[in-house]
Amino acid sequence: MTPTPPAQRDHTVSNSWSFSSELLEGYGMRSRARCVIARPRCAEEIAAVFALARAEGRTVGLRGAGCSYGDAALNGDQIVLDTSQMNRVLAWDAVRGEIIVEPGVTIAQLWQRTLSDGWWPAVVPGTMAVTVGGAAAANIHGKNNWRDGCFGDYIVAFDLMLPSGETITCSREHHRDLFHAAIGGFGLLGCFTALTLRLRHIHSGLVHVRQTAHESLAALLDTVECSAEEATMSDASAGEQTTHLVGWLDTAARGQRLGRGLVKLMRELAPGEDPHPQQTLDPSFQPPSSHIAGILPVEWVPALARPLATPWGTRLANRAQWWRGHLPGSGRPHYERYVTANFMLNFIPNFKRIYLPGGLIQHQTFAPALVAPHIFHETLERSQRAGIEPALAVLKKHRSSSFLLNYLPDGYSLALDYAAHPSREGAVEALLRDLNTFVAESGGTFFLAKDSTLTPKQFAQSMPAEALRQFQAIKARCDPGEQLQSDIYRRVIRPALLLALAR
Repeated sequence: MTPTPPAQRDHTVSNSWSFSSELLEGYGMRSRARCVIARPRCAEEIAAVFALARAEGRTVGLRGAGCSYGDAALNGDQIVLDTSQMNRVLAWDAVRGEIIVEPGVTIAQLWQRTLSDGWWPAVVPGTMAVTVGGAAAANIHGKNNWRDGCFGDYIVAFDLMLPSGETITCSREHHRDLFHAAIGGFGLLGCFTALTLRLRHIHSGLVHVRQTAHESLAALLDTVECSAEEATMSDASAGEQTTHLVGWLDTAARGQRLGRGLVKLMRELAPGEDPHPQQTLDPSFQPPSSHIAGILPVEWVPALARPLATPWGTRLANRAQWWRGHLPGSGRPHYERYVTANFMLNFIPNFKRIYLPGGLIQHQTFAPALVAPHIFHETLERSQRAGIEPALAVLKKHRSSSFLLNYLPDGYSLALDYAAHPSREGAVEALLRDLNTFVAESGGTFFLAKDSTLTPKQFAQSMPAEALRQFQAIKARCDPGEQLQSDIYRRVIRPALLLALAR
């Protein structure tokens, strides 16, 4: 049934937006819901959406760019407040590196505004399409999480509008509990209307990159750990410190070679290392060529690469990537553009469409350092035994955060991309249910922005009960009518909160 848009009664604030019924989907192209969409352009219009929803007994879900893989930004048959039109930079201090933005500003808009002044967002995800509001709501991490922390660590303050229409300014000094709960709170406490961020000063638009190959999961983890330790040694010079680490695993490797892969180490350039910083810090210098190897248009890649999402294509692609990492010169240090090194897939239009029909499920497991080798080894083996090898496997190193719904351990994460073809969808979902139970029982955690398969019990088992109880108390204070909801809230979070209260 198509949800009916509410009647707009307040014409003083509704001239620039209207409600419409739309079919929305998650980034994985599997979770879908028909919702009533409102795209306000200012805080007053957000308040009007809340008021109209309250008058008609509707719930409101928040959405930025829709980059959550599952249902975190969906609110089926109810209202979705899309903040993408609130995309202004409100203030920029190029001396201090602090910027105030509306929640719909994307990571792309952020670096395009600040790069020429020598500043870069301190933490970025794998896609620059993510909005700042979404990054804060999910408390995203990057390839430098082990060293520099999470996105929330660089939020100085924010204005949060509660469903009542009241706006509260939060920081580490004022309304500390709400500050630490709203960051990572998935839009369940209020809507960000402005955020102040602290950026990182850089001296070049290039990064120094080197790659190493390792014959097993143990060797791969050992290299990442040693590289991180060396980078944080007090006697390491700034020009030698690795700032970003990421590993790629060959999901087709078995036996003693299970988990073998490549480690990509990046570091930012020291002052004076780049002879032409004005050129490389120019945003127009950053985008790569529109052709691969100077020949193949990037627009062709999704169609040509679609066979690689099949079982045989997955094995072939992983094996080819592994051998490519052994080609002569593949490990030679080199320089890459900062944007290309972080967001390569952004420059291949609709790359994720290689997973159609059926879409993509990403299973990202976070594990403390002591249990990570066992959890990751077992996860890969169970996938292979089920005959469902991930198309892509990415390893990162992490450190914990101070935010209430903290999913980050002092350890590692392994993100696995599974093609959910209709012919295998049931088998993939069965595998992921098994993996979720195993991870939760083994002391691992989950990132809700990537989830589409968790149960409330699994989520509650992975989180401290006291943290869930505190979050429930703050929600009851800020949103006593539970007006702020989403599909993932009803599917996972709310029942998990009730389980924590029962405990």
